[in-house]
Amino acid sequence: DVARVRFMYNKLEDIEGVAVHQIELDDKKRYVNCLRAYNEPMDYCPFCKARQFQTAKLFIPLYNIDADKVQVWERGKKFFSKISSTLSRYANENTPIVAQEYEIERLGAKGDTQTTYEIYPVGQPTDTLLEDFDTPQILGSVILEKTPEEMEFYLENGYFPSENNVPVRRRESSREESHREERPTRRTPNGNGDDRF
Repeated sequence: DVARVRFMYNKLEDIEGVAVHQIELDDKKRYVNCLRAYNEPMDYCPFCKARQFQTAKLFIPLYNIDADKVQVWERGKKFFSKISSTLSRYANENTPIVAQEYEIERLGAKGDTQTTYEIYPVGQPTDTLLEDFDTPQILGSVILEKTPEEMEFYLENGYFPSENNVPVRRRESSREESHREERPTRRTPNGNGDDRF
């Protein structure tokens, strides 16, 4: 299977990884943004404290040319080295990544854990700009953003309080609130290509 796409980035530094927790919600797999950085205590995130598995993911926004729509492609963190090495060959300071058309070829059956993907440039760069597309917001849509209280509620009940209009009272001290504001909500892949987030 082959898809013709444009990756919705201007430069390589725009490619970001996110640390997430996978949960079941309404019989569907969903991701919740992790509240702690890798070097912070487990207590900073109720899901981490409860030993819920944390994983690093790439959620790649792209424009599917054949389908004529914007999509989000979910990949594991090891895919970062493939996409960054491929795009770095053709990206330059004068041409944004989104201006280049690529073909993604799937090698293997859909859903097979051994399936791999190859990325090939096709066509010459155009004057297409990122502003030409409605770039999807990953955080808050594909990845749920929840407070510590909402996470604790989920751990006890299996759903989030907002689903049933159950109010959640916040009991954070001003110190905790200021610390949370300083913490990043997203993790960015290490720029040296060693697949660490």
